[in-house]
This record gives sequence, C-alpha cells and structure tokens, in this order.
Amino acid sequence: MHRVGDGRLSDVVLVAGYAQLPQSTGAGVMWRHLTVIARIDLDSGLVVDASTTLATPVADGFVRELLIGSDPLRDSARILATLERHYYGNGRKAIIGAFRDLVQRYEECRAELGG
Repeated sequence: MHRVGDGRLSDVVLVAGYAQLPQSTGAGVMWRHLTVIARIDLDSGLVVDASTTLATPVADGFVRELLIGSDPLRDSARILATLERHYYGNGRKAIIGAFRDLVQRYEECRAELGG
C-alpha cells in the first residue's frame, strides 16, 4: 500500500524487468543480469519509486528519475527514446531490454488483476 497526496491508501505493485548485462560494464562484472524495478500505483498507472542494479548511483539515478512520475504503458516510447538519446554507457541495450521486460510484466499484471 502507498499513501497518495490526499492521504488515502492506494494499491501499488512492484514490477521488475530483467536483461542480460555485457561483461564490459561495472554491473556486468558483479551480476550477470540487470534488473529495473518499479513501484507502480495501480490507480494512476504512475511509477512512484524505481531502482536498478546498475553499479553506479549516477546511472541508477538517471533511470530512476526517468521512470518516477511516468506511466510505463503510455510513456514507453518517450522513455525508450530518452534512453537511446541520452544514455551512452555499455549497459544501454540491457537497460532498454529490462525496461521493455518491465512493461511486458506490468501489462501481464494489469491483465491478471483485471485493470
């Protein structure tokens, strides 16, 4: 549960997306897969919190700031375009893949919950 602006509780789901990391990245040395995870408010469809398993706080913060306040379904094209245009690390393809996986899992979640 998550408190929204007016103090009431709303349903929040935790959705994770995964992709394989190249070994040439800092995170790839530590882990084989990248995770992008988001807490999504089911009422509004907006991401209320997000994080990744990227190795540096700057890279994690970049993705986090991009996702918080967005709707992964409606804003998917904008998020993908931003990653393509503004993220120039070796993990870019993995981040994009993990985000796409997150969107697919969120669509499955909404279908399962009847939303």
